[in-house]
Amino acid sequence: MSEDKFDVIIVGGGPAGLAAAFVLAKAGKQVIVLERGEYCGSKNVFGGILFTGILEKLIPDYLKDAPLERNVTRRGFSLLTPTGELGGGFKFDKFNTAPFNNSFTTLRAKFDNWFAGKAEEAGAMIITGATVDDFLYDTDGKIKGVKARMDDGDILGDVVILADGVNSLLAKKIKLHKELDPKYTIVAVKEIIQLTEEKVADRFHLNGNEGAALEYFGCAAKGAVGAGFVYTNKDTISIGLGASIKSLMEHKLNPNDALEYFKNHPAIAPLIRGGEQREYSAHLIPDGGYDHISKLFTDNVLVAGDAAGFVNNTLFHEGTNLAMQSGVSAAETVIEAGTRKDFSAASLSVYKTKLEESFVLRDLKQFRKTTDALDANPQLFEKYPKMLEELVSELFTPDGEPKWDKEMKLMGKLLKQESPWGLIKTALAMRRVII
Repeated sequence: MSEDKFDVIIVGGGPAGLAAAFVLAKAGKQVIVLERGEYCGSKNVFGGILFTGILEKLIPDYLKDAPLERNVTRRGFSLLTPTGELGGGFKFDKFNTAPFNNSFTTLRAKFDNWFAGKAEEAGAMIITGATVDDFLYDTDGKIKGVKARMDDGDILGDVVILADGVNSLLAKKIKLHKELDPKYTIVAVKEIIQLTEEKVADRFHLNGNEGAALEYFGCAAKGAVGAGFVYTNKDTISIGLGASIKSLMEHKLNPNDALEYFKNHPAIAPLIRGGEQREYSAHLIPDGGYDHISKLFTDNVLVAGDAAGFVNNTLFHEGTNLAMQSGVSAAETVIEAGTRKDFSAASLSVYKTKLEESFVLRDLKQFRKTTDALDANPQLFEKYPKMLEELVSELFTPDGEPKWDKEMKLMGKLLKQESPWGLIKTALAMRRVII
């Protein structure tokens, strides 16, 4: 293999890397994807929603054979109190017709493997079980390829696209990626719980192939800054929790204990009752937002997907669509640079411009204060949910006391626990999270 030279080497066979490979192969480029897992998707973990707006542009007929679980018609958002739940959400019947709101629950082990097959059909070469340890350099010190842990593992290429996940060791080697900051890195843990298709439909009030995506805040992570989720697959439930490393350390919590707390919460336990654990996985998620994305390019190298920090961890919880769009933008940048025969940093800087013009960096910029606002207001994850539970439960307890008297008494109790200025400051901080 070392005798061959590729136009593009892609490290990582997730949505970002495979989207780039698909576009490049369609354009006639010689492209190789190096995936360290046994197959594409074998090591990839995510909550459970695949956002398909970008995929539809690449493969318009993807609905024919893509391994999708359920189309998401219901989104729920709940604040967990210590013993209860305050929530809301939406469900629209129009999301039950094509293109199904571009939102599907999915299992990455199946989807990524399918997407890899489409990239191969387009002409990409995909090598699995290939761990890339380092770059290859020419006599001028410029990157000319990568060194993979396999026979004939010196692989030459004009450009390397790094799509190898949040903790990209290769990006660190060339100073494009800093060490992970505990404040801006989430540990996510997830289980897949086996039920029957009938039980999934019954418990979540679903018809046909409808699906539900439920997000939980407040006391979900046992007081740590984090959130939980429950997503419906055909005959399984994806349930998990993510919290910042910094907050877990401050609360002396390990992720598994936090997940067990979430699973046993009175609002969550009935949803998975009687189910059998089929899978357990853990994953790091970048949470720095716009202000902490990695440097995106240098001579002969681009960074895409989680490796660049492209995750929107707000109420929208988007990642797969940002990954695929960044892969597409990286591929388009390489194609254009190829016409100039110039793969220098200056030439590849077009990549950032493309991302700035797309929803990827525009959305991340809009919500750039989210992580800092949540970290600075830990009362949202323990103190305030307890206060709300007391307020709402007492207000809706009919005990013969006049409502006005009860409201005044409860307001007095509330103000003893938090000052008016404290409430106003928190409300202003939360505006940065949702607007």
